[in-house]
Amino acid sequence: MPEIPDWIETFVLVGMGLLIVAVPVRVVYEMSRGSRDRTRRLKDLAERLRERFGSVRIESTFLGPPHLRLEYEGRPAIVALPAEDAVAVRLDPGPDPVVRALFRTRRPVRPPFAFTTDGWRVLGRVPVADPLVDGAADVYADGGIASAIRELLSDGVPGSPAPSPLAESLIVLARLPGVREFRLKVSPRGDSRALFRLRAEDLLHRPDEMESAVHHAFRIHDLLGGGA
Repeated sequence: MPEIPDWIETFVLVGMGLLIVAVPVRVVYEMSRGSRDRTRRLKDLAERLRERFGSVRIESTFLGPPHLRLEYEGRPAIVALPAEDAVAVRLDPGPDPVVRALFRTRRPVRPPFAFTTDGWRVLGRVPVADPLVDGAADVYADGGIASAIRELLSDGVPGSPAPSPLAESLIVLARLPGVREFRLKVSPRGDSRALFRLRAEDLLHRPDEMESAVHHAFRIHDLLGGGA
């Protein structure tokens, strides 16, 4: 069997070495570039939100990405950019609701159950009588509070066509400009949060729309028993 020339062995070893070094370097570079872009977008968002919110500041964590901490009417919240097309809002209002519920943009396929990692629960879909809400959002909750949520959704002003406060807030969140899908989790474990998937950047460039999103998320939280 003929011997492999030394130059071929050297070429293969050098190539393997370059590959072993280049791949991790490329991964680290892409991660650092993505981190820089996210930080820049977060700084730009902070400047805009100071028009509508108080105590806006950027906070960094040792392992996680930076986020914004701000106050809305004296109540703290956290805003993060978990992806290029997403905005997350974590509510930190103090007293937590005693219920567990999930609200999200209505989907073409409406399963009767939704799973939440909060307590590893399966939530049942709540039938909604209001056609405006039913056309905009799906509602899931623990079985014990389904009837209470239905009452809140139908509890409008007597003799007025105006929707109830809960129905109004759900419709507003579902129809925010530039939002493809919203998901609001209300939790008794201090982990109530909203996630907005974007098709345009209205929520990032229009502080009034972000204010509306935070306002209605807090409102739903409070209506379910989490107000101060």
